[in-house]
Amino acid sequence: MKEGDNHKGKEFASLFFNDTIRVNGFRLFVIKKNTVESIKGKRFVIRFNNPLTLAKEYSARLSATWAEPGASVVNLDVKGPVAQKEIDFLNKFIEHYQAYDVQKKNRVATMAMSFLDHQLVVIGDSLQLYEGQMENFKRRNVITGLSAETNRLYMKVQGYEEQKFQYKLNENYYAYITKLLNTDQYDGIFTPTSVGIKDNIVAALITEVIDLQNQVNVYKSNKSIERSQDNPLLTNAQRRIAFLKNDIIKAIDNSLETEKINQEFISEQIRLVENQLARLPSTERELIGIQRNYSLKESLYVFLLQKRTEAGLSKASTTSDIVIVNQPLASGAISPKTAQNYIFASVGGLLLPILFFVIVELTNSRIQSKDDIEKITNVPLIGGIGHNVSSDPLIVFGKPKSAMAESFRALRSNLNYFTGNKDHQVFMVTSSIPGEGKSFTTLNLATVFALAGKRTVILGADLRRPRLSEDLKLENAVGLSQYLSAMATLEQILQTSPVENLYLIAGGPMPPNPSELLLRPAMKELIDELRLSFDFVIIDTPPLSYVADAFVLSIYADHTLYVVRQDFTPLAVLRTLEDFYQMGKLTNISILFNDLRKTGLGYGYGGYGYGYGYKYG
Repeated sequence: MKEGDNHKGKEFASLFFNDTIRVNGFRLFVIKKNTVESIKGKRFVIRFNNPLTLAKEYSARLSATWAEPGASVVNLDVKGPVAQKEIDFLNKFIEHYQAYDVQKKNRVATMAMSFLDHQLVVIGDSLQLYEGQMENFKRRNVITGLSAETNRLYMKVQGYEEQKFQYKLNENYYAYITKLLNTDQYDGIFTPTSVGIKDNIVAALITEVIDLQNQVNVYKSNKSIERSQDNPLLTNAQRRIAFLKNDIIKAIDNSLETEKINQEFISEQIRLVENQLARLPSTERELIGIQRNYSLKESLYVFLLQKRTEAGLSKASTTSDIVIVNQPLASGAISPKTAQNYIFASVGGLLLPILFFVIVELTNSRIQSKDDIEKITNVPLIGGIGHNVSSDPLIVFGKPKSAMAESFRALRSNLNYFTGNKDHQVFMVTSSIPGEGKSFTTLNLATVFALAGKRTVILGADLRRPRLSEDLKLENAVGLSQYLSAMATLEQILQTSPVENLYLIAGGPMPPNPSELLLRPAMKELIDELRLSFDFVIIDTPPLSYVADAFVLSIYADHTLYVVRQDFTPLAVLRTLEDFYQMGKLTNISILFNDLRKTGLGYGYGGYGYGYGYKYG
C-alpha cells in the first residue's frame, strides 16, 4: 500500500502491504486479502484509543447479574454498536479471568513447594550423615539383629520422634509465616494444609489473607486504574489484611503454646524409653540409636517428598473454576435509527432553548419590556435610553454626535411636549432604588439643555450620597446643605461646570438631618430664585424606596422623571408607583425606561444604553 498524498503540508512515506510500522508504541501492518480496486483513492483514518479511556468505557457498559438468587452462574452483558466486537471482548474477558484464577491457585502451590524444598535439603543432609554411621557400624560389628524387646522399644521411640518432628515442622512453618507477616511480605504466604499441617483456625485466616492479597495485587497491577492508592477497594483490602495479620499471629502463638506442652510430654516419654534402652548391652544400644535416627530421617524425608510431589501435581493439574455455560451471543442487531435521531435532535435543539427562555421570562421578577410597564401602571412612558458602552458618565458632552446623545435629545423634545415648550422649568429626576441611572440621567439631560444654549443648573438634592460633583470634576465642600443651614449664600454654592451654560449646586457635606433641611422655607426660596435665573432647573433626588425626600421636592417640579432600568428594577416597584400616582402623591410624572440591552418584539426601545454602577447607603 502506497501513500503519497500531501496532507496538511506533511508528505507521508510510501508503505507496502505486510510492512510493519510503529505508531505511538503500537505495531501496525496491513494485509492484502482481496482486490483493492474498490478502495483506491479513499482515505482511511486509524484511531488509537487511550487504554485507560477504553477500559473505563467498557467498565461502564459491562453489567454482571446473578442468573438466579443463590446460584453460582453470572450473566455478563455488554452493549455496543458492533455486535462481533462486543462478543470478542466478552470472550477475552472470560479468558483473562480464567487465567487469573489459575494463577492465584498456582501461587499457593509454588510457595508450598519452595518451603518443602528447603526442608528436604535439611533432612537430606541428616539422612546422609546417618547412612554413613550405619555403614561404619556394620563394618565394626557383626550384630545384625535385635531382640523382640529391643524392637518394641525401638518402634516406640521412633513413633515419638516422628510426632516430635511434626511439631518441629509446624514450628518452622509458623516461624516462616510470622516472619512474612512482620515484614508485610504477604505474597509469600501459603496455607498450612499445603505442607500437611492441620490447624483449621490458622488455615482459615491465612486463606482469607491470600485472597485479599490477590485482590491487592490486581488493583496495583491494573494500569487502567490511575492513582491506585486512592482506590477505596484497595484501601479496604489492605486494612482488612492488617486486621487479620494480628489475628493470625495470636492464633500461631496459641498453637505454639499448645504444641510446647505436647512436646514436653513426648520428650518425657522418649526419656523413659531411653532409660529402658540403657539397660541393654552397649552394642545394641548404639545400633538402636543409629537405626532410630536413620529411620526417622528416612520416614520424614519420604513424607516431605510425598507432600512436594502432591504440590507439584496440584500445580500441574490446576484448572480454573470459571466455566462458560453459554458462549457469548448477539441478542439482536444494533443499528442507529438515523431519521429518528435527527428528529429527536431537531426537536430537542429547538424546543429546549425555547422552553428555557420561556421559563426564564416567566420566573423573572424584573422589568424586561415596555409591555411590562404598560400592564402594571397608567403612568405614561416618556422614552427609553439604551446601554452606555462607554465609561464616561458625561456621554452627551464627550460624544455629542453619538446615538446616546440623540436619545437624550429625544427625551428633551418629549419633555417639551409635556410642559408646553416653556422656559424656566423645574424638572425632578427620581427612581425607586439605587442603581437605576437617576444621576446619570440628570447629568446628561442637563447637558442636552446646556448644549442647546439654555442656562441650566443641576440641584443635587440627594444630601445623603452626593455624587454629581465627582462626575463633573467639581467640589462638594460647599453645597445645598450649607445653604439650607444658612451657612452659605447662593453665590458661594453655585459652581460652573466644564460644559458651557451648565452649573451645579452640589449636595455638600452630609448633614445629620437631611429630610428636615429640605422642609425649610429656604428650599422654596432657592428654587424660586433659580427658576428666575435659569432656563431649566434639574433636581436630583434620593430613591423613593429609601426616603421620602422626593415627595417633599415634587411640589416644586413642573414635571418628574421616574427612572426604571431594564432587567434591574423589580416589577413590584411599578405597582407601588401606580399607588402613588392614583393617590395623587406624585403628579405630572412620566417613566423613563433606562439601560435598554434587550431589543425586539415587546421591548419597545433598543439600540442605545449605558452602564450604571452606583450603590446607595
